[in-house]
Parts: sequence; structure tokens; C-alpha cells
Amino acid sequence: MHLEAMKIHVALGDWLAAQPGPVAGVFLTHLHPDHLTGLADVAAGTPVFAGPGEAGERALVNLFLQSNIDRALAGKGPLAAWPFAAEAGGAFEGVVDIFGDGSAWALWVPGHTGGSTAYLLRTSGGPVLLTGDACHTRWGWDHDVEPGSFSSDLPRSAGNLARLRRLAAEHPGLDVRLGHQR
Repeated sequence: MHLEAMKIHVALGDWLAAQPGPVAGVFLTHLHPDHLTGLADVAAGTPVFAGPGEAGERALVNLFLQSNIDRALAGKGPLAAWPFAAEAGGAFEGVVDIFGDGSAWALWVPGHTGGSTAYLLRTSGGPVLLTGDACHTRWGWDHDVEPGSFSSDLPRSAGNLARLRRLAAEHPGLDVRLGHQR
């Protein structure tokens, strides 16, 4: 996976130290090591949330990576699965209004992993979509290409990328943040 090539722009420990208070919880897009590297800097006992079945997924890649995943989650609160409910309009396989006020939504977009989750956030700068690895890069987003390597279900991955792209097309002011690009 070329973890040695990862570029960390701001170490999570440094970012956390600059915050006014402790982190109340961590929302993961999926459990691949390149999306967990900063968890060691999060305080012990902090609740961690991920998509359904994510912790139990036993894809071949996880056999090689499980020790890294276990190390990243060590000492945190128990991994909680989002209680996704079917979205009334059918736009997504499942959604959760995280705080019950419409400010943050977890969107179930399985395919890259069984529990892959994207997040739709209402921020002071406008709405933001965090795709996780439902789409890695701007090129993939612009050309409708889902991540192939390390994906557990390519047809489902393609369908959920199309759902995210449709959401963005319907809301042109949406700031889309992709899994592997700043």
C-alpha cells in the first residue's frame, strides 16, 4: 500500500493540541490503515464510529492489515456501528442524522469496504461532503471512476459513487473532499 509514501500535512497530535477541548468522538470512513494513522493521538476511551460490519470484515487485505487496525483502535471506546436506516427517497442505502439536527449526516456507501461511510456536513463555510474512499481522487470524481484496488464489491462501489456524484450535481455549492486528496 506504500504507506511510506503518505504525506501528512498536519500531524493529528499537533491539530488536537490546538483545539479548545478534547475530541468527543471519531467518525471513520472505513478501517484501512491509511485512514486510521492518527488515532494513536486521540485520547483513550474516545468513542469511535464506523459503518456496519466494518470491524468484522474479513477481506483478504484485512488479514495482512489487522494488526495495524487493532493497534490504531487500542484503548479507544468500543467501535460503534452507525444505525443506518433506509433513506426515504432511496438516494442512499442508509443514512443517519448524527446529532438529530441536520448538521451532520453519515451516508452508507458500501463497496470499497462493506461499511464504507461518507459524511455530509453543514459548516459555516457551506456544505461539505467527505467521500472517504468512495472516491480517491479528483480525476476519479471527474471521470466517474471508483477505487478498484482493495475494494470489496466493485459494482456496489460504482453505484454508490454515482449516488454521491448525483448529490453533488443536485447541490452545486457542495464542497467535495475526496479520500486521498487535500
